Amino acid sequence: MKKAILKHALSQLNKKTSTISFRGINKFPEPVQRYLRLVLTEGIVPTFYAEMHHGGEFKTDQNKPWFEIKGHCHYLVDKPAFYWKGKIKPLPILSISAKDYYYEGKGQVKIKLNSFIPIAKSSGNEVDQASLLRFLSELPMFPSVFLTANYLKWEEIDSTSARIFIEDKGIKVDGVFTFNEKGEITRFESVRARITKSGISFDKWGGCYEEYKKFGNFLIPTYFLGVWYLPEGDFEYVKFKVNSIEFNNP
Repeated sequence: MKKAILKHALSQLNKKTSTISFRGINKFPEPVQRYLRLVLTEGIVPTFYAEMHHGGEFKTDQNKPWFEIKGHCHYLVDKPAFYWKGKIKPLPILSISAKDYYYEGKGQVKIKLNSFIPIAKSSGNEVDQASLLRFLSELPMFPSVFLTANYLKWEEIDSTSARIFIEDKGIKVDGVFTFNEKGEITRFESVRARITKSGISFDKWGGCYEEYKKFGNFLIPTYFLGVWYLPEGDFEYVKFKVNSIEFNNP
């Protein structure tokens, strides 16, 4: 799947594209307008591909310790798609690697022990939706997408929040972004399929964005805290820290 995403990104290299313009920005909800004016600059080239490396910590269970995680993700922008690979090392001689992707309406998660022993594989309609929702939650890392993508729609809620909808290959999911007084996106919430020992559970999910920094021409959050908001209590399970991100360089 990584090859397919890179092949598509390479096909976009020589295509002519309009630069970012705030003409027509008034069609967006008011907090979204403030956000776009903060993180984007008129006249810059929008993103069609992004490649991100991150560090951070990951928890496999509420009662388990945090483990260091390193990951690498490729994103397409003209259509929803990503390929992520990450690894944690619970012990010096033990590693757990995971691959997560969404492409052409299909999502899949694979987990291996020491990179070659399969221990889990998930796919199907619920995973397709969950993977597309993950893509939606990570859009603030390449914010020009909010101006250029025809697969996104917004709905006004109030002065500090707005609902966003994404549709691809017949799959529709949505969530709510919350904005602070600066205009930054600080929170995302939705309902996402969660794989449990007893099967699929649909639970409130999201997280927080912090530590905005300039990468290239874009102001993006570089810290993300992922949370499952469960009846028995919040389960903070991932802390991602962006180490580097490149745009339009497949």
